Amino acid sequence: MREIIKSKFFIAFIALLFIFALYSGFLISNLSTVTPIDLKIMTSIRTSFDFLPLTLVVLITDFCFTSYFLPILVPLFGLCVYLKKYIPFFCVAIGLIALMHIVSYLKHIVCRDRPDVLLQRIAETGYSYPSGHSTKSFFMGLMLLYLVNSWLKNKKFKYAFSIFIILWMLTVPFTRVWLGVHYPTDVIGGMLLGATWGCFMISLIEYFNNRKISLRK
Repeated sequence: MREIIKSKFFIAFIALLFIFALYSGFLISNLSTVTPIDLKIMTSIRTSFDFLPLTLVVLITDFCFTSYFLPILVPLFGLCVYLKKYIPFFCVAIGLIALMHIVSYLKHIVCRDRPDVLLQRIAETGYSYPSGHSTKSFFMGLMLLYLVNSWLKNKKFKYAFSIFIILWMLTVPFTRVWLGVHYPTDVIGGMLLGATWGCFMISLIEYFNNRKISLRK
């Protein structure tokens, strides 16, 4: 147990969890003050990037989110099985399923309404905080960055994949604001939560991998 506590990813998990809790507490306590600021930022983003075609933004926002991340999960899990990396396989799968429930639970605790329907470029229902898409994109992005940098030996491929993943992680939250289905503070909260959960699951992967190595010895 001491090994997991000493892990840099577990320390990052504790730090991010603390930040997320403070951020969420502040947001919930000051919704009436924060929301008008949110709307101004949203309007500025939508005006500045109004040239973007709706079809493209919807394609980006839904990339890997339809059918529970199948476009990413199937190749990733297939690679895990091929390389006999079963620990990452289960950690990603269980982590993602658990995260979906955590997001749903938090949404029903905070009960923040989405932006007015007149601001929405696509129809979305349910509560707004935290942004589920932003949460899952940061969780999956962090997990993929860790696995890519752990498994790939070729530096060029490693950097190329890493840049693509980081761009995807950042673009998904942006699309949620542009589409008018989340406030900027919703996506920030989602990004924090996704990164928090990602650090926790990576610390578990490292812990079980280290135990596996020690048992072999």
